[in-house]
Amino acid sequence: MRAPSNSVEQREAGVPQQAPRLAVELRRAFWCEHTSYETDFNIKKCPERYVVDTPAEAVRKIRVTVRRLAQTLPPLEQHRALDWTDAGGCLQAMGALHRGEPCGFSISSDGTWVEWTVRPFDRFLVPDELLLPLAPVHSAPRSCTAAH
Repeated sequence: MRAPSNSVEQREAGVPQQAPRLAVELRRAFWCEHTSYETDFNIKKCPERYVVDTPAEAVRKIRVTVRRLAQTLPPLEQHRALDWTDAGGCLQAMGALHRGEPCGFSISSDGTWVEWTVRPFDRFLVPDELLLPLAPVHSAPRSCTAAH
């Protein structure tokens, strides 16, 4: 007896059918965090977290924030911050992200430490028909200050 050769013969023979597979796309994305600490490493405010699609976008967001903060820094830190944004530090960060490596930058002033980090990760893009519905949340979300 020969093995069933097509789906009609397989169904008639009682062979279980496999569901058609839907494509799940895998894309590189970048997890970004911007955190401010007091000198004793207590978080000063809730960290800002977001995801971007390209290394250029991640570094651009850091550069914009650092340039804005640079105006308020003492001369030495201001020079270091502007050196990172304009003279090559950001290019090294971009290269690290393209290689799949994390990068970061930090500055300090008046007892506050400000830090930016970017970490590459693989994002799974799943079609909506494969997602399960979310369960309702019955508790209030915790604030950042309550968590620390």
